[in-house]
Amino acid sequence: MAMKHRALCAAEGIDLLIYCTYRSNEEQAAEYAKGRTAPGKIVTHAKPGQSKHNHTIFGVPASLAYDAVPLVGGKAAWNDARLLQRVGELGEQVGLEWAGRWKRMREMVHFQLGG
Repeated sequence: MAMKHRALCAAEGIDLLIYCTYRSNEEQAAEYAKGRTAPGKIVTHAKPGQSKHNHTIFGVPASLAYDAVPLVGGKAAWNDARLLQRVGELGEQVGLEWAGRWKRMREMVHFQLGG
């Protein structure tokens, strides 16, 4: 799905950087700690093992989620709302759940298999 998403973006002239796929439980714990027991703002409500970034099949990493940002002139376009919206829509076109539509903890750069 990620490659289909990238291809749809490329067809519209959007360079999409997929920068986070599988996350170990230790990495997820560090993300969960942000804004709680570690400096920073809260970035996730998923504890280790609860995120689709933590998925494994028979102990082998097999992420069901990824984070991706469009690049403009080789730089991440974190704050281009229109472009992030379009990237989100294209992700949905290939059947992904886009966290930009979530009511709680909206995340414009997160995509995952639904369900």
